Amino acid sequence: MKIEITILGLLMEGNLYGYEIKKKIVERLEDYVDIKFGSIYYAIKKSVENGWVKRVGTEKESGNPERYVYEILPAGKKHYKKLLKQYFDTNFIHFDVDIVLMFFDNLTEEQKEQFLEERTSLIKDKIDSIKDKIEKDAVDNSYRHILSYLEHHLKAELGWLKTLKSS
Repeated sequence: MKIEITILGLLMEGNLYGYEIKKKIVERLEDYVDIKFGSIYYAIKKSVENGWVKRVGTEKESGNPERYVYEILPAGKKHYKKLLKQYFDTNFIHFDVDIVLMFFDNLTEEQKEQFLEERTSLIKDKIDSIKDKIEKDAVDNSYRHILSYLEHHLKAELGWLKTLKSS
């Protein structure tokens, strides 16, 4: 459902080809999400089959394979709005969890310390990167919301890491 909403939402902004969709996701969310090309193309194919999206042309750069450009159709806009409403009506709290963290206590003290130092540094860098994006890129509100969301999660993780350091 999330990949469908993402693809349809990006197509609401304008016509795109598959790689551009992946590129926009990566530009906006860096490595916070991991959406594979296969998932994108599968969702596009499904959207075309369901009449939500259509191919409106092709692009070809020298030496590269032909790329299909997609446009969202009125039925796709309607489906997008329905999915978006369902998603927000459901109101689940969910985010990816580093499930391996449940084995943190199995590390040696030295490994724990190294992990905590590296993770803290990485998170601080990510927070700085998000702040820079918000300030420099003058991002639109929808993009600002997700960046703010990520920033708050990262700050919460910094707090959690401090509790591990003190225990």
